Amino acid sequence: MSTKNTTILISGASIAGPTLAYWLKRYGFTPTVIERAPHLREGGYPVDVRFEAVQVAKLMGMWPRLQQEKTTIEEMSFVNERNQRISRVNIQAVPKALGWDVVEIMRSDLTKTLYELTKDEVEYCFGDSIQALKQDEEGVDVTFERGGSRRFDLLVGADGLHSIVRTLVFGDEAQFERYCGYQVGVFTTDNYLGLGKASIQLYGVPGKLVAVRSTRGSQTLAAFFLFKQPTKLRYDYHDVERHKQLLAEVFAGEGWEVPRLLEKMQTAPDLYFDAVSQIRMERWSHGRAVLLGDAGYCPALLTGQGSTLAMMGAYILAGELKVALGDHKLAFPQYEQAFRPVVRQEQKKAGANARILVPATPLGLWVKTHLFPRLLPPLLVAIERGRRLLPRSYSRPSRLKDYGNVLPPS
Repeated sequence: MSTKNTTILISGASIAGPTLAYWLKRYGFTPTVIERAPHLREGGYPVDVRFEAVQVAKLMGMWPRLQQEKTTIEEMSFVNERNQRISRVNIQAVPKALGWDVVEIMRSDLTKTLYELTKDEVEYCFGDSIQALKQDEEGVDVTFERGGSRRFDLLVGADGLHSIVRTLVFGDEAQFERYCGYQVGVFTTDNYLGLGKASIQLYGVPGKLVAVRSTRGSQTLAAFFLFKQPTKLRYDYHDVERHKQLLAEVFAGEGWEVPRLLEKMQTAPDLYFDAVSQIRMERWSHGRAVLLGDAGYCPALLTGQGSTLAMMGAYILAGELKVALGDHKLAFPQYEQAFRPVVRQEQKKAGANARILVPATPLGLWVKTHLFPRLLPPLLVAIERGRRLLPRSYSRPSRLKDYGNVLPPS
């Protein structure tokens, strides 16, 4: 291993950052992770680890842990304003029919698993953030909000949709954001509905969706609000009280459990409220700084691929740095060349997913809640039979390079 560019600062301790730190440490680099939050973030929403991210998780030895921590949803029910079930769908039948190896897990549980896997070998700095940075031919000088500065060989922005690193290196977020026309709110509260761990309930009207499900051994209820918003709302990203006000205004007067959930939201400690947006950039790196995960190529929450792309991207970036012996001028372009086609493919799905989740018309809503549940079972049966008879037609090669780690089957 060359001594070139060994010290690497990673901004962000969610999914992409710790995954990258794991692989960098394994390859002989010295990563440091800085996180604005004072501790690991709690709450959040369920995320999927699927496709090639499963291979990465298996290589990291954490696949058994993810399976233990997974949230098992067997049934999805559509309900009306009087809490009457309209229809239901067997969720587990979908990955089974398609032959997918997938785990759904709470975002905070995935983050915690990654942190615990790396904390003994990687330096983590919580409760601080990057205030300024300056690059030169030999390194990056970073000034921190809490004072002081340090010099690193390379800098990685893995700090999400509203990336500080991206703003400091590339400029204002607005030039890279592609707003998808929706806003989302997620929070947790007590499981006052008594929902079992195997079900999720969805209530919708044209342009709006509310979903609830139990988590944490059925002790906690996760509430998910999604609504169509043609013009992007303007507000302070850190003003939680304003977020609550906006969500309450949009869903005021709706039926089912919505009034009670909005009441619960007022005391929720972990509300996440944001625009559903993508980040699209012509380049993910500039000089000694590079972007990873949502910071560089957020696919939009509605694709369900954010965590998967974060883990895939981290594996590829670390692998290219390994192959290039730390030479960022070789590694960064190779990382983009290898991964950009995957990102582009996933980002295309956001619009279609949004229209399915939040139909804009009464007819679209009827199709989702009445017709779709009837057509899905026979379709899945046909797919599963076809997969058994013609397995090669349904299999796809891994989109990951093998950097000497002996990739398990996808």
